[in-house]
This record gives sequence, structure tokens and C-alpha cells, in this order.
Amino acid sequence: MSRKAVKAIAIIIIIAMVITSFSFLMFLPSFGAQYVYGATPQEQRYLNTKLKEFEDYLKLIHDNYKDEVSYETLINGAFEGAMYSLGDPYSVFFIEKADGQAFLESATGEYEGVGVTIEKNSAGLCEVVRTAPKGPANKAGIQKGDLIIKIDGKDVISDSLAEISGKLKGPAGSTVTIIIKRANAELEFKVKREKVAVTSVYYEMIEGDIGYIFLAGFDTGGAKEFREAKDALKKEGAKSFIVDVRDNPGGLIQTAIDISEEFLKKGDIITHYMERGKITETVRAARGMSDKMRVVLLVDEGSASAAEILAAALKENKAASLVGTTTYGKGTAQIFGYTNDGHSYKLSVQYFLTPEKNVIQGAGVVPGHIVRNSLGEFREEALELYDSFAPFAENTKPAAGDKGLNVYAAQQRLMLLGFKTGLSAVMDEDTVAAVKAFQVEQGLYAYGILDQTTVKKLEEAVISYINNDSKEDLQLKKAIEILKK
Repeated sequence: MSRKAVKAIAIIIIIAMVITSFSFLMFLPSFGAQYVYGATPQEQRYLNTKLKEFEDYLKLIHDNYKDEVSYETLINGAFEGAMYSLGDPYSVFFIEKADGQAFLESATGEYEGVGVTIEKNSAGLCEVVRTAPKGPANKAGIQKGDLIIKIDGKDVISDSLAEISGKLKGPAGSTVTIIIKRANAELEFKVKREKVAVTSVYYEMIEGDIGYIFLAGFDTGGAKEFREAKDALKKEGAKSFIVDVRDNPGGLIQTAIDISEEFLKKGDIITHYMERGKITETVRAARGMSDKMRVVLLVDEGSASAAEILAAALKENKAASLVGTTTYGKGTAQIFGYTNDGHSYKLSVQYFLTPEKNVIQGAGVVPGHIVRNSLGEFREEALELYDSFAPFAENTKPAAGDKGLNVYAAQQRLMLLGFKTGLSAVMDEDTVAAVKAFQVEQGLYAYGILDQTTVKKLEEAVISYINNDSKEDLQLKKAIEILKK
């Protein structure tokens, strides 16, 4: 999702951004149904009793519900409900097996298909915006800008992107016929599907001797691609680097660790893992960087999870200057596994902390240089939205648990700036964390209380954000400025 799209959602729909690709620690094998791992004898007896009661309960529903209902539906609902009871949006049981597979593909960066990235253009047509290097589509001759109009003889012009993507994917070795429109010509390609590794790294030289690397995600091959990009830029004469992880939703923790090592000294702390209030493991750079080069890392409210591990590691080891806005604040790691019948799930098992043991979950990583880009085409909507905001009309200092108009007004403005909070008018956990993050960003005492100084700064920040009509990438401009000093 583009930065503009993320901001549009935040402005128009007024909801917190939902990240859909997250870090993992490991993959788990299928689990058995007979025993509960780690249960004490007392817990096991309790479970055995309750499982028998649960069986009777399911039978009652199955036999007496007004409509036909299968045991499979009831069991899947129970699995899903167990995850839901945790109150953790990152712990999920995938009822549809295809949803679990799609999630796994998005996290690992591997799938079986033709190797194209597609988007709907302004005319509503499916346009190829990128082909995987050496991927099936690329080798067949499909190019960026081609419009996909038919797949296997069927018109797809009115299909959704999800539907088109599903038709392009398939088992490796199978063949799909794609008809594309290029200029005024229609061309037919027979493409043999393969296992495709998604390219997540793009790079170029900018401003003379600055190497720019954009990192879209942290997938399986991300670290190798990153090293290759870095080496290629050095050969082209790069003397410093800008690494861009804006709107990077995360991915695999190991990939973030491997990329962090490209800029850290051997032994530098990258992250700590914490379970149930105790640090269980500290991860250090196993190898040192080959050379010391100046680095700027670009981050924003869309930088999440594994991207935040990289951001915190580079910031707190003083290996890079951070430019942009406070990151998303997703500091938990998940495992991915399968049930015996092939359903999949992901479960939060650990928090990851910064090298200095600061919590990322709900707080994010604050860059040393706060720079917000213009809202561009969404400035008008933002101004209309701002005109409807509640005023700061109360002479209060709301703290955790307090409620009121000032809290609601602050939540509206914080969300417009990209902070993760709701519109409850209550100083709940998310709101307190957002206020603290804003206070850190502004150089204020970060104690999570909505005092008058914070209110004043918040109002000023929102007005400045809306009034910024620059068409430049101000965050990138600031990064270049830092490296040229």
C-alpha cells in the first residue's frame, strides 16, 4: 500500500492502520490433539473435564440448532474463538486454508505463479507495475505497463485484483494463457508457472555518491538481495546510504537481524526477546560490518514489526540517523503452524525490545529528525476533516483512565498525524501510548498526560501538517541534507 493510500485511509475512514504482514520467530509442526504441551497434571485434569463438557455442548448445538450445521463449522469456530479470546489482533486461526497460505506467501515472499505485481490503473484496468526479474512473466516477454485483459480465454476486465491474482497463481509447472493489451495491440503469452521469490529490494544512485535502497519487506531472500544491492551501489561509487523502510509492514525477524548486521559492529545488541515479563534471549550481531559508512534510515507510521527491529538497532547503536515519523509500534513476534487437518494459525509468543530494552509494542521507534511529508492530493480532505474536529474546550489534564472532550479532540488529531489510537474519548492504553510517543517526538516530558503544553504542540503539529503543500519528498530531502554535511 502506498504512503498516500495509508494517509487517505487515516483521514477519510478515521481508523487506525492495520498491518497485515508480521514478523515470525519460527514455524511449528502439526500439534497433537491428545496432550497439552506444558500442562501440569492439575491443568490436564481440568482440561480433560472441560473438553468432555465441550463435546456435549457441541452435540447440543448440532442436534438442536434451527438450521443444519456441521461439526466442522462448530469446531473451526471454537478454534477461532480460542485465539479471539486472547484479545491479540496478531494471533489468528485461519478458518479458510487459502487465507493461511496467502498470509504465509506474503510473509516469506514466495509463491507459485507467473511473477507479476499488478494494480488497477486510473481507468480501472489491471496493469502490470512490476515483473519479477527472471520470473516466468519476465522471461515470456510481459512488460511493465502491460494491461491484462484475458486469462485462459476468459475476460478479466471487470474482475477484482484478488480474483485476477488467484487466476495467475497455480501449481509450478502448470501453464496459463495471458492476453495483454500493449499500446493498441493485443498480445498472447503462454506462461509456465514457477515458484517465484518476490523482489523486495530496489536501489539506485542519487545525488552523486549516495546509494539509495528501498526495502519493501523482510521476506526470505531479503537479506541476500539487500547485500547485493549494497555491494552494487558501492561498486558504482556509493560513499553513504539512505535505506528506506517507509510503509514496510515487516516480515521475518531473521531477515531484519541479517540486514542490521550490515551496519553494526560485531557484538552490538540487535534486539531482546521477552516472554511473560522476562528477557529470554538477547540477539547480538554475529559478524561485523565490512566498512563504516554513513547511513540514514527513512521511517514512518507504516514502518512496522521487523522494520522496527532494524530501526531500533541502528538508532540505539548509533549506526544511522533516523528521519521521518514515529514507527507503527508493533513489537510482538508470532509463530506460524498447522493443525493436523491442515488449518494454519499464527500466535504471538514474544515481545521484542530495542537494544536498550525499550518497549516497541504500542510505542514505536521515534526518529531523531521528525519530518512529515505533505498530504498532497489529500490536503483538501484533511482540511475538511480538521474543520469538523472537536475543540480543546476543557481546562483539564487527562491521564490514564480519564475521559472527556479534550481526549476525543486529541485522538482525532493524533490519528491524523499517523499515531495508532481510537476515538473512544477515553485515555485508554493506546491513547496514552500515542500521547507519550508524540511527547517524545516533540521533545516534551513523555509521561502520557494530556497537559496544556502537549495540547498546544498537538494543535500546532496538525496545522503545520495540513498547511504543508510541498510537492517534494521532504523526508528524502532531509536524509540527503544530513549525508551532505
